[in-house]
Amino acid sequence: MCFTVSIFASTHTIETDSGSIFDDPEDYTPFFHVSAFTHPRLPFITGADPEHIRMLQWGLIPRWTKDEAAAKELREMTLNARRETIYDKPSFRDAIVKRRGLLPVNAFIEWRHDKAVKQPHLVRLRGSEIFTLGCIWEEWTNKESGEQRQTFSIVTTDANNLMSYVHNVKQRMPVIIPKDQREAWLHAEDREVVEPLMRPLEDGLLEAFPITREVSRIKVNSSEVEFLEPVGEVIA
Repeated sequence: MCFTVSIFASTHTIETDSGSIFDDPEDYTPFFHVSAFTHPRLPFITGADPEHIRMLQWGLIPRWTKDEAAAKELREMTLNARRETIYDKPSFRDAIVKRRGLLPVNAFIEWRHDKAVKQPHLVRLRGSEIFTLGCIWEEWTNKESGEQRQTFSIVTTDANNLMSYVHNVKQRMPVIIPKDQREAWLHAEDREVVEPLMRPLEDGLLEAFPITREVSRIKVNSSEVEFLEPVGEVIA
């Protein structure tokens, strides 16, 4: 699964990489690590408006959600969307066809289990400051207040060789969309085109290294980059 990401690149770096422009750059908060369970608002590119970067909240709320209580319950279960069931689950099946998006990140964090010890690892794309995760998104309107909320879920897939070692219990990884496939991910209409984009990233493109276990006790930290420094050997 994927429940912790790092996104601390400057707005300029994100804009240069994506070719998109922040709608409201002052709303962007860099996070060295942030937990999905805090439902942060993160920079996001939608297929509906790929020229702009919006701030969307992590935890997808389907547009058919009845009320605020149901929204709070559902968003805890939609932080990730599994590739294998995304076309079948009621929460995801409309979004995967009509509302795909990209989440730019510097890295994500996963835990390797070694008996009783859980060791967090930082995973990043080799030779690149940022990369994009494949996501789906929704816009939900609270009928009582009229508030509109845009939310997203990260799509996950089988682990590649590196992630099988790092995420050795769940054997999962987020879908990573390379630069030359972003256009297809955002705009392709045929399922036959979209499904292959959700495959595990080929081996040799990612690297990982263990970081201090202190990070496990901090759900949000936007200033302490030392928590992401390697405490062991880099794995590629």
